[in-house]
Amino acid sequence: MTDQPRAIVVFDGDCGLCNGFVAWLIRHDRERRFLIAGSAGTVGRAALDAMGLAPAVAASTLVIATPDGPRLRSDAVASVASRLGWPWRIGGAIRWIPRTIRDGVYSAVAARRPRRPADDPACGTPPGELVTEWRARLATTEDVEAITAASPGRHRSP
Repeated sequence: MTDQPRAIVVFDGDCGLCNGFVAWLIRHDRERRFLIAGSAGTVGRAALDAMGLAPAVAASTLVIATPDGPRLRSDAVASVASRLGWPWRIGGAIRWIPRTIRDGVYSAVAARRPRRPADDPACGTPPGELVTEWRARLATTEDVEAITAASPGRHRSP
């Protein structure tokens, strides 16, 4: 790990696909490079605000809050993949595909993603075997402040 703060994955806790992605990430991010925050929570909203993004963006877009600014859609997927171990790291190669094409694919998947009702107890909750690690990865407002402080002038103050 470097002295840089860990990136924060801001996701829609009411989305089955988003929750599945976060569970997958926790299973494969053995170096614990990413923290997580639901977009509807205080920390998720603070991260979006610090990145200069409207809260509604996370309803259909994966956002990675980093000291270098936000990563959205396919850039977020590539950012995550490139920081994981083998074989997932090869997924970062999608950056070589023109953004309009890869974001088009991202948008097509997002438009068809499974939506669960907000009152579904499975939404925003980890699979049983990941509860402890999921909770250990929850970002705090201090984590958002660390990202903002690591790159003065690029973000809003939380």
